[in-house]
Amino acid sequence: MQKSGSFYNLSTLLLALFALSVYRFYVLTQAAGVIDLYADEAYYWGWAQHFDFGYYSKPPMVAWLIMLGTSLFGDTFVGIKVLSLFVYILTTLNIYFLAKELFDNEEIAFFSGLAFVTLPAVWLSSLIISTDVPFLFFWSLAMLFFVKALKSDRWRDWLVTGIAGGGGLLSKYTMIIFVVSAFAYLILSSRYRHHLKNPRLYSAMALAAILYMPNLYWNYTHEFVSFKHTSRDNAHITGLHFHLGKMLEFLGSQFGVFGPVLFGWLLAILPRYGRLRDDERMKLLWWFIMPMFALILTVSLLSRAFANWSAPMYVASTLLVVAWLVLRDKKRWLAAAIAVNIALGVGLYHYYSIAHLMGVEVTRKIDPFRRVRGWHELGTAVGEILKRHPGAKLLSDDRKVMAELIFYVHPHPFDAVKWNPNHTLRDHYEMTTDLQKHVGDDFIYVTRRKGAGGVAKYFKSAEKIATIRIPLHKEDAMVFDVYYLKHFKGYR
Repeated sequence: MQKSGSFYNLSTLLLALFALSVYRFYVLTQAAGVIDLYADEAYYWGWAQHFDFGYYSKPPMVAWLIMLGTSLFGDTFVGIKVLSLFVYILTTLNIYFLAKELFDNEEIAFFSGLAFVTLPAVWLSSLIISTDVPFLFFWSLAMLFFVKALKSDRWRDWLVTGIAGGGGLLSKYTMIIFVVSAFAYLILSSRYRHHLKNPRLYSAMALAAILYMPNLYWNYTHEFVSFKHTSRDNAHITGLHFHLGKMLEFLGSQFGVFGPVLFGWLLAILPRYGRLRDDERMKLLWWFIMPMFALILTVSLLSRAFANWSAPMYVASTLLVVAWLVLRDKKRWLAAAIAVNIALGVGLYHYYSIAHLMGVEVTRKIDPFRRVRGWHELGTAVGEILKRHPGAKLLSDDRKVMAELIFYVHPHPFDAVKWNPNHTLRDHYEMTTDLQKHVGDDFIYVTRRKGAGGVAKYFKSAEKIATIRIPLHKEDAMVFDVYYLKHFKGYR
């Protein structure tokens, strides 16, 4: 227990959260004129135009969050992203109270919250709307009330755990790993093993399942497209082919996601399960890390894994590393870890300004924001072309290009159609648009491909009307050809 009046308390954390969130909001508003939406953000914004209980590749929570953000703050770059800031405040508080519940130590709780909100991944994710934003909130909330329920066995705590579990499943399907971690811990915990026979535990699970049911039914009525996408396009495991380089690449990325000092300590602590298992609190945290970590490592070895797939394990990882360092009086390491992560975050936010001050020319190879530049200019150019060809619809052969154009062309071309002659089902646009229903229509076709011969034969006439070149760096540009396609004859 910390002495009363300690600097490390909830009030100080709230003050730090307020200052950090104001700063991040300022950066977000300034970024609106420098960078554009990520393709996935524009994609999810498109989903958010219609309320539903499911979408092509993800559960509905991210689209619902965008709906709320744009209804409150406008259908803009800032309006789409801004709720990430508010959700991360709540997630940080969940982590603070979880640490307080586990360790009854104000210092551990304070540093757990501060360490989490300054993770490099959170610096980036705070300015991005993604599935991880609500997912981490619900995961941390479920952990908090799961711990409370183990101690109190109150119906309220079990039911909130179930509600959080349902919210997590509606955010990201990997919430199911929470159940694996919880049961693994309970099986090995002599103190709480009796809850395996507790009907309240199973009531919480049933509540989570009931809350998730609308998305399951949506998948049932859409050929389980989200599950197929997750197994086929995300994991992409085709056999027992080992890719050690991919696994090492994933591990290396975690030094950037969690921070070099914190991840180094995490790798040092995790193998010490023999010491951790004697502390019920540490053992619980270990089991809320390892199943996810082992799963993603396996996937990265057999196929490939994206850096953010490990996101939920960093709720428990933050607490584990912070508690380990504080309880062993290694707070200098903790201060260094947080300082390094803050420096990385500020450096990311002001990357262009810092490069300019240092006299470094930002090139394609060293520009972390290259993928989110140039889309506004492309949308403006395509919008002018569409105005000169009234009645023609937008046509694209690329999901990301189509998502960006639908957002950045004004008025938004919600009647845009995806080129899909093979009738595949690889994205939202292939699921919701069908060019075969537009026989006789004219289109403005925007493509990165060279030549439109494979497309032109399906139309009465095809005319190249523009090449749009958008400079990004010296000798680096996005280049698109634009064709005016008249009278679609059908795929056959």
